[in-house]
Amino acid sequence: MEALKTGNYSTVEPYLSKTMKETFPESLFKTVREGLVDQYGEIKGYKLKKTESRGDYTVYYYRVIAERGNYTVSVTVRDGKVVGFHLAPGFNPKKALYPLLGGLLGLLLFWFYLRKFHAGELILGVVLLVPVLIIQPPLQMAPEYAGIKNGTFLILWTGLIAGLFQEPLKYYTSRDKPLDRALYIGVGFGLGEAIYVAVTSALLGGASWLALIERTLALLFHASTTLLFAYSWRNGWGRKALISMVLVHWLIDSIASYWHVNPSTEVIIAGYTVMLFTALVVLIKLLPLARIEKETKVKW
Repeated sequence: MEALKTGNYSTVEPYLSKTMKETFPESLFKTVREGLVDQYGEIKGYKLKKTESRGDYTVYYYRVIAERGNYTVSVTVRDGKVVGFHLAPGFNPKKALYPLLGGLLGLLLFWFYLRKFHAGELILGVVLLVPVLIIQPPLQMAPEYAGIKNGTFLILWTGLIAGLFQEPLKYYTSRDKPLDRALYIGVGFGLGEAIYVAVTSALLGGASWLALIERTLALLFHASTTLLFAYSWRNGWGRKALISMVLVHWLIDSIASYWHVNPSTEVIIAGYTVMLFTALVVLIKLLPLARIEKETKVKW
């Protein structure tokens, strides 16, 4: 808590567990602290509110008093070492604005171009996100539960599970649809993600104007994949398209996971570039077909 107050990472580093030192380096510490200071101002003080024992773990709950508001930080300790912490700034609806606007912007872009709206497929896309939110996180955390601590492996594993879980779901629900309807399944999936990020941001804070760009690009990416799946399936190369999108999704989420460990502008740009490039390659070729709904061969 003193390190969080002063911004001096060396204060807490000797007390971090080996895993925490790997997953929570000084660069990430500074990013988290800067986000909190930007939202709530400098920390004026903190007070221990309660302590809980959970097996071998002890959790300390601190109430942080800052210049523009208060929030709660929980610190988890095992064998005298900090093994984790959690921020709970409280509900702030303003933080939901950027990701929500990003999702709505993507939806409006497709509606404006197609002049078609398919509510059923949009809702289906949103519903597809539910099993993803329930099942995907535990699978991504499985190596850590098993004691695997290699940072590179964990980053690649996180991205791979996202690709393997999300893309087949979108493929099997969109492959036999008309192009415009298939596209709206991806739009719904991207919009559902934007809503989820908006709610999370409102509860935990941290969203900025970059969230608007990220959610717009993510929606464009998801919409392009379901559009591609429908077109490729009717032309006999659906499985190739599925494998390709799993690999691309693996790359995108691996970059995102790497950013959480080593946040930098270059990493953000790399992730956004892959999403934008993939979406443009597909949409430029297939979006006109979705608009007129003709199954014309396209030269790639």
